[in-house]
Amino acid sequence: MLVVEKDLVTLNQDIAGQEIGIPVYRIFDKKVVEKQAIETKNATKSSSQTHLKKVYIQSAVHAAEMQGSAVIFRLIEQLKHLTLNAEFILVPNCNPFGRTQRAGEYLQGRYDATTGNNWNRFYHYNPQDIEQFVALLTAEQIQKLKNDDESELITDFKSFLKQSLTSKLDKDWGVNTAQFLNTTLQEFAVDADLVLDLHTGPSSTRHIYSPEFLATSAQDFNIENILSIPAQFAGALDEASFMPWVYLSELMAKQGVTINYEVSAFTVELGSQENICLTQAQEDSAGILNYLQKNNLIDGFTGVAPVEITTTLLKNYKTLFSRHAGMVEYLAKPGDKVNKGQVIARVLNSLEFDTKHAIVDVKAPSSGTIILHYPSAAVQVGTQLFKIAVN
Repeated sequence: MLVVEKDLVTLNQDIAGQEIGIPVYRIFDKKVVEKQAIETKNATKSSSQTHLKKVYIQSAVHAAEMQGSAVIFRLIEQLKHLTLNAEFILVPNCNPFGRTQRAGEYLQGRYDATTGNNWNRFYHYNPQDIEQFVALLTAEQIQKLKNDDESELITDFKSFLKQSLTSKLDKDWGVNTAQFLNTTLQEFAVDADLVLDLHTGPSSTRHIYSPEFLATSAQDFNIENILSIPAQFAGALDEASFMPWVYLSELMAKQGVTINYEVSAFTVELGSQENICLTQAQEDSAGILNYLQKNNLIDGFTGVAPVEITTTLLKNYKTLFSRHAGMVEYLAKPGDKVNKGQVIARVLNSLEFDTKHAIVDVKAPSSGTIILHYPSAAVQVGTQLFKIAVN
């Protein structure tokens, strides 16, 4: 029997004491969960255990990036009619602070308007935590791992990571608002086998950030552009989710132990900010469902028509900064393939309307795919004009 639960989770209070919270949806097959509970209860300490996989999906940590919320709505609709082999936690609007911060008609949703902090850069990862965990493993546990039984380690390490997050929030000196938000969300995600953080760009085509070791499986999302990132931490949720397991595997390898388990985590960029499209959300959710089915997390999905996919290393994802100030006309749109030397924009300078310098062409420095461009027509020297996945 399929169960859909909704909890309203309080994240803070306003100055009048009113609670600020978010809805968190949990979807699971009750029979599958009960069966797993019985198997876990009956398992002996020496036996290898399987665990019910968990999927965590969140959206709108950058509050103006709303398409992911529509995609989660479509996912909830469709998951109700599929066979679930995993438990799903879905948070469609995970930043109630950012969605209240407006500048005129627009959400000031990427940065905390009070501190300037990027809402998506304060997730927790400390390599020393993992080193401490490994140092406390007993000789008996090491030997068990050498016998290819890592189930107990997986459970213990997830518990350890949860405790690390709890300790972070319990510091005597406290944490800033972005740290509090990110760490609280990470507590939902830390137990998951698959973590998806849904975003959009300013004016953007659909693309996905994938760690290099998962770039092949990322093709199952059926998104045309994959940006392959190295396994390192820069503050985002996907990195905070897979990096502890990457480092744990590295440390255990030094002791002659191979860890097969890994957490899959991706940042999925779903077009442009400040708008939603429910029709497109249906297509976006289909790509996610395709990935879920390919990885045995659901059954019963009919699949998608495959698209041509290009994978670009992060070092080849280049930013073109404007060399001119003025008003820009974008001639190349997100998703367009461009050639080196092609005029992709024109900058109009009102101080030069009476000269031949009124319009300046902007040319592509390399051939590649336009992933996104600046959302405004008003630019200065140094504005991030385009981001291009170069060939």
